[in-house]
Amino acid sequence: MIRLLFIVPYPELREKVEHVISHHPEKKRLNADIQVMTVEDTPDIPADEYDAIIARGYTAQKTVAKYKQVPTIGLSISGYDMVRAISECCEKYHPKKVAVLGFGGQMYEVKNICRFFKIDVEVHAPVRHEDLAAKLDQAIAAGCDALIGGYSANILARQKDFPAVVIRTGEDTVLQAVDEAIHTVDQIRHQRIISQMYKTIIYSSKDGLLYVDAAGVIQVRNRVIRQMNGDISLMDRPLKQALPYLYKMFHSVITSGQEESGRILTIPGTKVTVSVSCTPVIANKEISGVVFFLSDITMIQNLESQIRRKLSERGFQAKYTFQDIIHQSRVIDQTIETARRYAASDSNVIIVGETGTGKELFAQGIHNSSSRNNGPFVAINCAALPENLLESELFGYVEGAFTGTSKGGKMGLFEQAHGGTLFLDEVGEISLPIQSKLLRVLQERQVRRIGDNKVIDVNVRIISATNKSISKLSDKGQFRRDLVYRLDVLRLFLPPLRERENDVELLFLHLLQVQGRETRTPLPQLEPGALSLLHQYPFIGNIRELKNMVERASVLKTGNIITRKNLQDALYPPDLDMDPDSGGSLMLSAREGIKDAAALSEPERLHQALEQCNGSRTRAARLLGMDRSTLWRKMQKYGM
Repeated sequence: MIRLLFIVPYPELREKVEHVISHHPEKKRLNADIQVMTVEDTPDIPADEYDAIIARGYTAQKTVAKYKQVPTIGLSISGYDMVRAISECCEKYHPKKVAVLGFGGQMYEVKNICRFFKIDVEVHAPVRHEDLAAKLDQAIAAGCDALIGGYSANILARQKDFPAVVIRTGEDTVLQAVDEAIHTVDQIRHQRIISQMYKTIIYSSKDGLLYVDAAGVIQVRNRVIRQMNGDISLMDRPLKQALPYLYKMFHSVITSGQEESGRILTIPGTKVTVSVSCTPVIANKEISGVVFFLSDITMIQNLESQIRRKLSERGFQAKYTFQDIIHQSRVIDQTIETARRYAASDSNVIIVGETGTGKELFAQGIHNSSSRNNGPFVAINCAALPENLLESELFGYVEGAFTGTSKGGKMGLFEQAHGGTLFLDEVGEISLPIQSKLLRVLQERQVRRIGDNKVIDVNVRIISATNKSISKLSDKGQFRRDLVYRLDVLRLFLPPLRERENDVELLFLHLLQVQGRETRTPLPQLEPGALSLLHQYPFIGNIRELKNMVERASVLKTGNIITRKNLQDALYPPDLDMDPDSGGSLMLSAREGIKDAAALSEPERLHQALEQCNGSRTRAARLLGMDRSTLWRKMQKYGM
């Protein structure tokens, strides 16, 4: 809603404003308060009551001066307004010489217009409203026999019994002012949103943020960077004077136009050690300033310590072999056979598959079947750590690289995996800077700790895993193409659970036994035919989702029996889901399963799914456990 205050000098103009507002295309957004008053009666209004003020002549001038925080749009005089006023004056008074008085510098074409009416004219444009009376006296003394002007000028003329005509504002002028007000308010609101967004980003950051313009003056700083520097005043101060320890980096970036990162500095006069990055801001092909990012290394070290303890507790041994992979399907037999062949090689392996398909289980199996099985198996989830901590974990650091380093430094995971296997889970999440350093280690088989000037030879086999295509990521510029060639030498695809034939029943029973051992409860019995429901469910989360469903069914069991209904409720708990095809909120429940799916051919399953979902491809694809694009291709294949 846009709140407008209209200040109009006469009732007739109020009617025009009401007419324009009621017929405006955006009338639903407009809330107009129309007040009839002269310039002497300009009201006092709260600063936040209106979004814009629309007024005429001297009232507009006075409003601008009085309410600087609220945009004021003036009702300007159109050429048609002036022609109409002069014509009315000639018809009423037949003047030989008229005085045009008021509205500051808006009387641009009045002399030319008066020539068409063959009358003389004197234009008096007082700067202040208080000068109107004196200007009117000057016009009378100059021989003018009629007045054309604003409402206030007409009041003065009537007091002197001097003929006068009001320059009236037309509807087109009102419409133009309303449009300008809408545009102005929208622009102001948009700028406020952008300003608040940047302010929120800057002040909610856990890192210190600083913007220094090209002249070296600090223009923006957040609370964190002020606290890092002892709460000193920073705004509008030269960087060289306020924070001299950053000036060398600033000068280098301003001169070269190149980003600098990874500088470790101790703030003078404090015990705070920070990692500093410095990025140029380039606008119109010129460097307009520099942004600094300062990270408190103490916080990073605390997080690093927690992660390292967890990794240490986990150990660097692979616990699982291929014999631990529960299955009876041919597709997993073939997958294991391919993995065994890969284990006999020493080339890097990438394991690709959906979430929950058991990528780390296969990675451990490959390690334990390889010639490196007596070496360490070191695993790290690349998505779980921030960039600077991931770099520290992978490559290590030397003592004194930054405050709080361990005595003797820290061995990175590459060194700890020497002679064995390094498993990089979710490798597609690694940032481009870390990718560059990882590529160098893979090419040179040497690692250099942070803060060190020497390299260490490492002999490590890389097994990586991802649920994304790193080739497609490289096409988008999100993953280095040369690193793809290093990692994606031997590719192992893990099929989703829904493509593993009867493995889902076997895994269900296995997980049910594990659940019973963990909770120390008797193994529940299964109602005949209940397990057939598992073949109708897509298991988007694969074995991880199946494990959750086993736990849910164990809780929902009837006595010590898991009935078909218990299993159905565990598989299809009521939930809300938005269906873009239906345009509304839909309830997915157990009733929407495909009946007797195992006995149907693929075309029959597609047809039944579409029929149950009333033709909605989105819901049918979800029910079948496939993408809309896959469903569409299959429909094309079967001529559906």
